[in-house]
Amino acid sequence: MSWIAVAIWGFIGLAGLLFVIKVLYGISIALVLPVTQGALYVSTARSRVAALLEAVTPEPGQLLVDLGCGDGRVLRHASRRYRVHAKGYELNPLAYLKARLLSVGYADVAIRRENFWKVDLSSANIVCCYLYPDVMARLAGKLRTELKPGATVVSCNFPLPGFHPDSVLRPEGRRTNDPVYIYRIRTPDMKKARDRHPAGTAPHGRQLVL
Repeated sequence: MSWIAVAIWGFIGLAGLLFVIKVLYGISIALVLPVTQGALYVSTARSRVAALLEAVTPEPGQLLVDLGCGDGRVLRHASRRYRVHAKGYELNPLAYLKARLLSVGYADVAIRRENFWKVDLSSANIVCCYLYPDVMARLAGKLRTELKPGATVVSCNFPLPGFHPDSVLRPEGRRTNDPVYIYRIRTPDMKKARDRHPAGTAPHGRQLVL
């Protein structure tokens, strides 16, 4: 067989593989569409992941939860850099399998193929999400009900209705400068303190949140 024939068959094989992957991707989205309401598996740039975690500076031993964790890169970076316990929920079967494979060897990273709407988030110190606007109002209600005071919420691209962000990040880079909203769950007294210092700082320059 000539090299031309080998190249042709190689191209056909590659094209076939890509077609199968696209079909599986479409099927995986369709399977979870009733829950995700159209949200797709889209990987977050690693520089963006590093920037948002640096902004909230998780403490060792804290629990970070990623709702719709994709391939788990936020979880692995948080575990490796900040030594937190990281737990992710992902229904898309392809993304879930990828996350499980890439997270092998990370003792403090757990990937669950569960519907996070049915999960109690009260033990989470930090909750991260990159979801569609259609579900943000419902998510805001769940977080307001379940998270304890002092917990931090990080939402990529879309704000939480009814929440006042403590800061809005725009990481540098043409592909990574979409907004990242950072919130802190407050008691009424904490809200009053924030309102007295709208710039986000307490007396003597001490930051209230970040």
